[in-house]
Amino acid sequence: MSLNALFVGSSGLTTNSSALDVIGNNLANINTTGYKDQRMVFRDVVYQTLSSGTSADAGTGGVNPTQVGFGVGVGSIGTQFTQGNLNPTGRSLDVGLQGRGFFVMRNVEDVAYTRAGAFGVDSAGYLVDPGTGFRVQRFGPVGEGGASNAGDPQFQIPGNLDIQIPFGTGAAGIATTNIDYQGNLSSAMQVGEVATTAIQVYDAQSTARAVTVTFTKTAANTYTPSVLVSGADAAQVTLTGGPISFNSTGQIVGTANTPVTLTLTLGANALPGINTAQTITLNLGTAGLTNGLTQFGGATTASAIGQDGSGFGTLTDVSIDADGIVQGKFTNGRTINLAQLAVAGFNNEDGLLRSGNNYFRSSVASGEALIGLAGQGGRGSLMGGALESSNVDIAIEFSRLIVAQRGFQVNARTISSTNDTLQELANIIR
Repeated sequence: MSLNALFVGSSGLTTNSSALDVIGNNLANINTTGYKDQRMVFRDVVYQTLSSGTSADAGTGGVNPTQVGFGVGVGSIGTQFTQGNLNPTGRSLDVGLQGRGFFVMRNVEDVAYTRAGAFGVDSAGYLVDPGTGFRVQRFGPVGEGGASNAGDPQFQIPGNLDIQIPFGTGAAGIATTNIDYQGNLSSAMQVGEVATTAIQVYDAQSTARAVTVTFTKTAANTYTPSVLVSGADAAQVTLTGGPISFNSTGQIVGTANTPVTLTLTLGANALPGINTAQTITLNLGTAGLTNGLTQFGGATTASAIGQDGSGFGTLTDVSIDADGIVQGKFTNGRTINLAQLAVAGFNNEDGLLRSGNNYFRSSVASGEALIGLAGQGGRGSLMGGALESSNVDIAIEFSRLIVAQRGFQVNARTISSTNDTLQELANIIR
């Protein structure tokens, strides 16, 4: 009587127990951000050949080989890198990956890769994983060497791939280039009467300046504009493009369907400490339309309704776009690109090693990380303000659980039955 059945049943218990471990771990991580489902594959193991096969000859048919198996083992435990759902969180430092790739994380002695993009800013101003302190890595020159406007700070240090988000840091404003006007110049105004508008604009040093434009009625349906800029040398300030006129239906006169503008020029020495000229376009409306200044009966309501400049501002918030660009939001309304997230790809994702904390490490099986930008080289895109959920399917896991449980039970029965048989044999011998 062979004892092989005991060892075969034991291998079945051990292997199905491993399957239950994998399934249980999947179910335990049903709510883990960025978790990827694991699947265990069974394999048969060694066989004993009782008789070899023979080939057929002229008078006899061939005989098939006879073999007895010695049980089952774990073939592989692989990771299923299918996409998890991206769930909006409304939090600006959360980011989810849609498609292939991993965020790159680093501390002083280690590099890891993750799908879990629940990031935060530490006390030193670095973008980090709050649970481990690993710093999120960037790729490319975004945020290095100054910025898009003179006076902006350098947000990232060349050669240092840790992302810095220095909340409270200031950034220069933008010099005004356009002022928009709207409202009515009353047709009841008499020659010599004026309508005055005022608005705050910004010079090249982000200093606020008051621009006052006065429209003086000089003839029927005709107005001559003049300008005053606070703190400026009047001799260095010019306003061209006037006078302006209106037709009999109250619409501003000019080339049909073409913007009517005035040009305000501040000479190179018009303002203290500034040696460059500044030109501002005054947008009065479209000829033949009523989307700007008009001349109807009733009250005079003409005003400057907006301008495109901004003063000095400080960083108060960030967002992350589909390309992984971390955009800084400043109190002056400006948005400045601070950095761009690195995204790593691998030739063989299945070869990555799990190391806890939602992290993977590269291995000889996975190959080296191929680090680049989202949306390039087969890497996925990003969604700011969202996190990727676990890709574990409860229905599938429970189906696997039932099968593994049955497998465990029947292998236990194999051992029990073999034990009974051996007991009967012992009784016969006695």
